[in-house]
Amino acid sequence: MRNDLLQSGTPFYCDLYHLTMAQAWFSDNKHMEQKTSEAFFRKCPFGGSYLVAAGLQEFVEWIENWHISQKDIDYLKTLKNADGLNLFNDDFLSFIKNQKLNLSINAVSEGEIVFSNEPVLSVSGPCWQVDMVEAAFLNIFNAQSLIATKASRMVNAASSDGIKRPVLEFGLRRAQDMGCFLPTRASYIGGCVGTSNVAAAQYYGIEAKGTMAHSFIMSYENEKDAFISYLKSSKGNTTLLVDTYDTKQGIKNAIKASEKTGIRLDGIRIDSGDLAYWSKLARKMLDDANMGHTKIVVSNDLDEYLIENLVMVQKAPIDIFAAGTKLVTAYDTPALGGVFKTKEYMSQPKIKIAENKTTIPGATKVVRIVKNGKYEGDIITRSSEELVYNQKLSRGVRSYKLNSATTENTYFEKGTDAYYLLKPVMINGQMVGQDLDLSLKQIRQETLRNLEKLDNSYKRLANSHIYGVGLEQNLFDLQQCLIAKHQER
Repeated sequence: MRNDLLQSGTPFYCDLYHLTMAQAWFSDNKHMEQKTSEAFFRKCPFGGSYLVAAGLQEFVEWIENWHISQKDIDYLKTLKNADGLNLFNDDFLSFIKNQKLNLSINAVSEGEIVFSNEPVLSVSGPCWQVDMVEAAFLNIFNAQSLIATKASRMVNAASSDGIKRPVLEFGLRRAQDMGCFLPTRASYIGGCVGTSNVAAAQYYGIEAKGTMAHSFIMSYENEKDAFISYLKSSKGNTTLLVDTYDTKQGIKNAIKASEKTGIRLDGIRIDSGDLAYWSKLARKMLDDANMGHTKIVVSNDLDEYLIENLVMVQKAPIDIFAAGTKLVTAYDTPALGGVFKTKEYMSQPKIKIAENKTTIPGATKVVRIVKNGKYEGDIITRSSEELVYNQKLSRGVRSYKLNSATTENTYFEKGTDAYYLLKPVMINGQMVGQDLDLSLKQIRQETLRNLEKLDNSYKRLANSHIYGVGLEQNLFDLQQCLIAKHQER
């Protein structure tokens, strides 16, 4: 259902006030006035210091198909105000009928690593159309980026001792999204290697993974018979769930079933209890039975903190982690809180001044500094500033720390490696993005490469280092000037 919405290009992937504001602008002959709005988020999720950007392809799929049909007009004609009169007038409905988007959009690519308060999307065009894409982008970006980031944290935790261990997404039945398509897609982008969700695996081309449920074992008179049956019917996919009745006996029965049938036991899965204790016991029992090849898979409400503890503190001999509830629901940060704010109107910079919510004025873009192959810091600059040529700073740049109570600043020399973070997606209504056709596998690979460029100090689960984001000096001066003028008034 959700993907049908994207493909249909419904203009109603918005809030009602986007339409009522559009009518007010139209009535005042302001609807074609040009503005720029930008999306950003104020705080990194999960107590961390970074976010994995995800969801752009689905947003682009929607804007490519966006149009206002006669059916849409007919629906709007049925809406009434408090007096029982038509909410929308005929002149406005005639104007918007058959409209398509004529916008210019820059955005960060999926799999890019981004940080709080810097723009991840910039949209310019007629004011009524700019606002019509707000809700769709935030809905898609906020949710997918949250889960992609959660997955990346779990994947990093699973390899925190330097040994790469796969993380699987097993969250279909716990997801808050119908069909779990969005969480499965985002989890894969964040680094998960497979999913139990067959529909999403088919749709996105992700590897389907799974073992068995307790219900299968309970349908047999005894556990060993269930294991024998499963081994015989599932050669090459022989991971057995061992904690239905008694975990120790379950491990014994899995070993005996493999020995009796002569079928290789690929793995066992433990889904309850003390995962460190049982995995250590299982490893010893399997090794004693000359089954060193058999993998140990664990599940049961895993998150990055438990995974890291199992790996680094308890030294549990676990080979594969399967995460469900706390991954697909972004359990401890259920909403990202991304926002969409007007930055420029009729070529004039705009600023919102409020306690802890003062915005950066004007249309902007982000320059990322790279040193020795690692991300060194981001500089937010006015969109008209040209600071990068041939992937290097074209001049020296002074950057003032964002939201600092002081004028703390850093100077980056001319010739420093750098690139623009936001890339063109649409220009005057025409799609131009160069990486919008990447496969999901390619996006995942790009995510993993980008995470390698982020120093480990920013990926710590506790007391992660705060990444440096600053304002280029001209933009900093503009912000301070506008704040001073407001205070004078």
